[in-house]
This record gives sequence, C-alpha cells and structure tokens, in this order.
Amino acid sequence: MLRTVFPAGRGGRYALAAASLAVALSAVGGGNAMAAGHAPGALLPVVVRTDHGLVRGFHQHGAREFLGIPYAAPPTGANQWRPPQPLRPWRGIRPATKPGHDCAQVGSIATGVLTTSTFENCLFLNVYTPPRAAGRLLPVMVWIHGGGFTGGAGRIYDGAMLAAREHVIVVTINYRLSAFGFLALPSLDRESTDDSSGDYGLMDQQSAMRWVQNNAFAFGGNPRNVTIFGESAGGASVCANMASPTALGLFSRAIAESGCIFPAQTRRAAQRQGATLARKLGCTNPATAAACIRTRPAKAILKAEPSAGLSWGLVAGGFTLPVSPIKAFQTGRYVHVPLLQGSNLDEGEFFVGIEFDLLAGHPLTAAQYPKVVKGQFGATAGKAVLAHYPLAKFPSPDLAYAQILTDSQFSCPALLTDILTQHSGSYAYEFSDPHPPNDFHVKFSFPLGPAHSTELQYVFGRIPFLDTIPPFTPGQFALSAQMMGYWTRFAATGNPNGGGAPRWLRFGGGQPQIQELVPKATAPEAEAVFAGAHQCAFWATIEGPARRGAGVTGLPRLSTR
Repeated sequence: MLRTVFPAGRGGRYALAAASLAVALSAVGGGNAMAAGHAPGALLPVVVRTDHGLVRGFHQHGAREFLGIPYAAPPTGANQWRPPQPLRPWRGIRPATKPGHDCAQVGSIATGVLTTSTFENCLFLNVYTPPRAAGRLLPVMVWIHGGGFTGGAGRIYDGAMLAAREHVIVVTINYRLSAFGFLALPSLDRESTDDSSGDYGLMDQQSAMRWVQNNAFAFGGNPRNVTIFGESAGGASVCANMASPTALGLFSRAIAESGCIFPAQTRRAAQRQGATLARKLGCTNPATAAACIRTRPAKAILKAEPSAGLSWGLVAGGFTLPVSPIKAFQTGRYVHVPLLQGSNLDEGEFFVGIEFDLLAGHPLTAAQYPKVVKGQFGATAGKAVLAHYPLAKFPSPDLAYAQILTDSQFSCPALLTDILTQHSGSYAYEFSDPHPPNDFHVKFSFPLGPAHSTELQYVFGRIPFLDTIPPFTPGQFALSAQMMGYWTRFAATGNPNGGGAPRWLRFGGGQPQIQELVPKATAPEAEAVFAGAHQCAFWATIEGPARRGAGVTGLPRLSTR
C-alpha cells in the first residue's frame, strides 16, 4: 500500500491529485484484459486508442511495440523552460513504429547516444507489451534512463524481452536534459507559480507517468500497479520522484540501480549556474535572461555549456522537489513505497576507464593519483583517503582510484539508502558477476569487472544502444533470467521472491542482508560484510559526499548511462 507523509497545503493540490487519481481508478475498476475485448491468449491488435488518438505499433522480438508516442506538447517556442504542456489530440492513426527524437545533447559513448542531437521536440515514450492477451491487467514498469542528466534516451533500452518473457508492460521515456531540463533562473521563477525552475526534466518524467496512468489500461496494463525504475541518473530520478509531492499517486513501487541519493543543487547554486550560462550566451540582464535565452538555438546552448564548466542535475527548493532526496529520506518526508535498490561491485571502473584510458589517452599514472584524489576531496580529506587507499594495495593507480569512487560514491551511499528506507520495505542488492560482457565495446588497460551500467544487459536481456543479445555464458544467462524475475516480481507485488530463485531477504532487522547477484552463487551477504568490504566506516569519517550520502559528486565530469 502506498503511504505518504507529505503535508497538505499549497491550494489543496495534494487533495486534488488524490481525488483525480481516485476518479481515474474508478473508471478502470478491477477489470482485466477481457474487459478491453481481448480473450486470454488472443494475439493483441497493433492499433490502440490512447487518450490523444489512435496509434499503430507492430510485433517484433516476440513482443508488441509502440515507439515514439508523444506524451506532452513539444517544449519549444513559448513552451521552452516551462512545465510540460498538454498535448493536442490527433486525427487518424498515428504511426508508432520508430522512436522519437533524442532530447538535445552532445553525443558521447558514455551515455550510449553517440550522435549530437539538437532536437527540443523530444517528449516521446515507447511501450512494449506481451504479444498476446493475458486475461488480467499487467504490471507496468516505467524506465527512466541515465546519462548524468545530460545525455541518454529511452530508445536505447529495448523492453521487448523483459515484457514478453516476464508478462509486464515496459515503458521507456525521454525527458529534457542539461540546460534544457535543469536551468534555473530568477526570471524563470517569476514566470511560474511555485518556484520550480530547474526541474523541468523531473516534471517531464512525471508527465510521462501521468500519461501511463491515463493509458495503461488501453495497452493491457494496470494503472494501480506502476513501478518506476532507472539506473545512474535514472536511479537518482527514481528517488527524486519519491521525494517529490507532485509525484504522489503516480507509482506504487520503485527500483533504483547504481544511484539513488545523488546530490541536488540548492536553488541559489542552480541560479548562479544559470546566470553563468546566460552570460555565456550574451544574456546579461537578469530581468530578461529567460526571454533572451529563448532566442538562442539549441546548438549554441550545447556549445556554451562545456566552456562554462557547468554541471546539470536536480534542483531542490521548489514545489516539485522541496528538499533534496537525502534530506527527504532522513526526515521521512517521501512517498513510502517499497524500494529495490543497489549498486555494482566495481562501479568506478567505468568512470576511470573512460576518463583516462579513453578521453585522456592513457591510464591514470602514479603521479596523477594523489592530485586527482586531493582535487576531488580537498587537501585534508584527500590526504586521509590516500593513506587509506595506498597504491601499494592495488595493481594499478586506475584500480585504486576506481575503488575509491566505488566505495565513496556508490556502495556506501547505497547502504545508507537501505538504512533510511528499510521501514518502507526495501530490498538491497550488489551486482557482482566478476566477468560481465564489456557492454561499452571499449578496451581499457584493466579487465572490466561489474562496473557501472554492466548490469543493464542482465535486466533487459539485451545490450543497451547496440540492441543485441549479450554474449553470456550459460551461468550468466541464468543470472539474467534470475534478475528479470526478481525485478518483475517486485514490480508486481513489492516482493522479489518466487519462481525458484534464491531467497532474497528484506533489508532490516538485527542482521540486515544484501543480495549478492552472482552467476550460480546468488545469496544474501551480511550488511556488516558489505560495509567492511567498501570501507563504509572510514567514509563516514570523511567530510564530503560519502558522509552526506549525496552520491556521485566530484566524479570526473562524465555523462553516464
């Protein structure tokens, strides 16, 4: 059952949202697929009526697919840097056979979108369903992509196998990125009624969730049983939506992979950053900065961002995100839904490999190591980190720094998330396959272990971006099937157990457990063992992101899947 501890207020908007949800649910009642006119086992039609018009999809990869469906009006012209606006209905049948445009971004191998996009008309989603009627309404899983809030796209993630194999409906979404999704300015705040400039990307995600509430039934899904899930910045988005009062009633469960309590900028810091971008674009008058920036083309905005040294992401302090997710979890002011979340054993290898081997053209050197660590943590804390992670303990400087990033930015913050949300029904995991396929197809100077994003191919059964079946060993195929089962059973019931898989204990009690996901050896591990392996007691003494539980701050400036 969904519980919240948000206050009432702000013109009765919470009550209005709850009332609207009740009306929508009463309209669909407790029906099943037969109520929509499809007998169990019948091949489902590829033309579906949405609340804005008919769409025509197709059958592929053993699933029914509908690609490139718009869920909001194009955020262009007068709609730039405003909350997503209602979409106009269309006449006739709209083809839904190819994805919509990627949101504006600079192409990067780190995000899986290799080609730069200057499209701002990008608020599209993709729907994947089983090919045949189930005789019941199916759970719906809404995927929020990663990419450091600066890159990525819903189309990268093919939900066909997950939908067809596990009998769920998968929806993958786009949302505005970088300055287009997270620009905060006083002049933008003056245009709004709730001081929520800077969180347009988060508003887009919630607009897509409202589309799901309105249209799940048409595709055979249950609007009362919606799970949001995502990885990296997508995982941070999942937890930000848990901390957002405007997401109330839009989902009933949450899954966050390799990211949850990432940092959110304060409104003041975000506005300073926005002012920096405005000046770079020649918009120097604070009173007219918003109107001025709207005259600049997407290409110019993308070009100005890196030269200004800007870092985009969630902004706390407005009505959409009143406080940072970490503070929301610490104070209990969040949507109390079951949460399945965790991290990978060697997260940091991804960042180090791309930042140094790929972008710098050489591995991290012993001479660079202390400079990089002190640059991230400061001179005093950096000295303590270097003493705790001496190069003599590691095969290379690359792997030493990768371990620091893994422990401080992912593993220990993930453990903190488990502790803070355990009373809501949390399940913790660590993905620990020692030899996953290299889904980046980039050769690094060290063997790539269970690094950042390598678990995605196990969850979807396909390699993101390449959309190919991973070259799994039999044991890895079995682990992938196991993880798909865990994820989808949790989406259906709030409990991942069943299907003959190793038992996964809920996090909490006197001896909390974390599920280690390993080929042929999945089993619970004691929280104390996990915390010791990742030096969490040490990181609790360090001022900075690990102590605050903030997540990935101070990482190399990379967009991540």
